Amino acid sequence: MPPASKSRQRRVRRAPSSDHIEEEEDPSQKHTDDVDNDEDSEEDVQPVRKKASVKKEKKPKINRGDTEAPVAGPSNTNNNDDDDDDRIDIQNFRDQPLDKKEGAKLHGIAQDWEMIRKQIHQSSFRLVKDVAISLADVMEVGEAGEALDEVDSIMKKLLDIDQEMRSHEDTLNNLHQALMRGEVVENVLETYKTEVKRRVDEHEHKTTRQKYASIEEYVTFKQGIYEVQNPGEAIPPIKDLVPREDGDPSDDDDELEIGGVTQDFKCPITLMVLEDPMTSKVCGHSYSHAAIEEFLKKSGRDGKPCPASGCNKRITMDHLKVDKELEKRIKIAARRQRRQEESDDDDDEVIE
Repeated sequence: MPPASKSRQRRVRRAPSSDHIEEEEDPSQKHTDDVDNDEDSEEDVQPVRKKASVKKEKKPKINRGDTEAPVAGPSNTNNNDDDDDDRIDIQNFRDQPLDKKEGAKLHGIAQDWEMIRKQIHQSSFRLVKDVAISLADVMEVGEAGEALDEVDSIMKKLLDIDQEMRSHEDTLNNLHQALMRGEVVENVLETYKTEVKRRVDEHEHKTTRQKYASIEEYVTFKQGIYEVQNPGEAIPPIKDLVPREDGDPSDDDDELEIGGVTQDFKCPITLMVLEDPMTSKVCGHSYSHAAIEEFLKKSGRDGKPCPASGCNKRITMDHLKVDKELEKRIKIAARRQRRQEESDDDDDEVIE
């Protein structure tokens, strides 16, 4: 008799029936149940594997209320000592000496001073000068004295501020040069303050001539006023426009100083009054725009010699700049000249 198949061997015993006869389970039903059981078993095993792969070690819970403060020991003592070492005693802290590495920083700060000084004061100087020339133009010489003195005082204050800013700038540049030479600069802050104060005090103790007579902005300021009030006259040296004070050398002991030259508002090409003047950055001579443009039209890259008498400087159109300030002075001089002529005519009529 052939051995029973595997499916037949898998039988599910049931409770005996009332007639004590055991019933066998339907083989097809048994096979279906087996397949279902296998699938269920596989589904039951799979999640277990996943849990096993992501299972992490649990850390014991720490009750914060039960934590105790760390007991001071050798390690904690060392850490506290290190913290104390890192603290700075501000009361006894001194400026650290500078070396060559810090030189570039000082040079950058000096450049900042220079930039601020130029931005603030260049426009201020121009504005004060324009106000002074306008006052000199609209007011008679005897009436303009007080107003022009006030404007003169404002110009001097601006120059004093400019000089103070230069003191900061020059002091920083000197420190920078010392560092670049390899010198070690100690007590930097004190050295800086002392040198700036020395320069400012030295400037304050100078006379008016010593302070301002050599500064271009002040020279052109004073000469511009004189030119408007005295049309057609030669502009005198600056020492004649600034009174002598105690501490100034005698005028007789001064070196020979060339006097001012009467401003010629005529174009050296047309010999007429300048129109839309352009001034050479090479030699300082001025020309009417249309005339100098026509003069240089056929010139090469090297340009041509300046058309002003006695000047041999070669110029091109690139060397010329539009001179609005000169144009303003020409208009002021023309107005003042007309008023002077009208005044002379009125005097003649009264005499007749």
